[in-house]
Amino acid sequence: MWVSCVWGETPAGFERVCAGSKRLMVVRRGLEGYLDLEALISQRETAQPASPFHGRSRLSFLRLGNGETALARAYHHGGVLRHLTGDLFFTWPPRPFRELAITEEARHRGVSTVEVLGAGVQRLWGPLYQGWLFTRELTGARDLWAAVQSGFALPAMDPVLKAVAQSVCAMHRKGIYHRDLNLKNILVRWEEDRIRSYLIDFDKARLFPGEIPASKARHNLRRLQRSAHKLDPESRFFGPSEWDRFFRFYQEARGDED
Repeated sequence: MWVSCVWGETPAGFERVCAGSKRLMVVRRGLEGYLDLEALISQRETAQPASPFHGRSRLSFLRLGNGETALARAYHHGGVLRHLTGDLFFTWPPRPFRELAITEEARHRGVSTVEVLGAGVQRLWGPLYQGWLFTRELTGARDLWAAVQSGFALPAMDPVLKAVAQSVCAMHRKGIYHRDLNLKNILVRWEEDRIRSYLIDFDKARLFPGEIPASKARHNLRRLQRSAHKLDPESRFFGPSEWDRFFRFYQEARGDED
């Protein structure tokens, strides 16, 4: 019971690593010698290149000893808690470990997402900790909001909308309910002659044994639409026409006739 409370579920292919009693990591097997939390925290606090990705804070590039590049995301609260507790958490098992497990299960089910390399927590005092998630860099990808602002999607808006609709539909069919689906949690990039979409940030996701209920799917789509309106209140990029086409592509991916 104590082990479950501290670590949660550790997916196959990952190892648990302790650095004393204060630093805990879950690391993809084979990377134990490269994803060292103490070194990564030290590296993160120096002037490292910032990535183009934003969540509640900008993600950082981390150069690993094996020549690979990881993206490091520090966990921060949103809303009112952002000003009260900032980057301090007390829920156990730790949120980074939970997100790692859910993301790995999503990949196992065939959802298009990033590859998680590891997750780590640094215990401070009592139950409080800080947390990080480390993912493999998806070269050339941009979040959907940054992509449309930069002109990445023009004049190819329909292929972007179709790719995103297909990935969201596939996620719903494979039993993943993303509670925080928004424009910044969707990545897009060109792969050969097509655009591909990736879904990320499964911190608050919920798993279902089969396809998620239709009410949950509708809620997800409304959540996505609200996030677009918040970022794009003048509908410069996501107006009624774009949403009509997005929903049509989603229905086509589902095989709906109407």
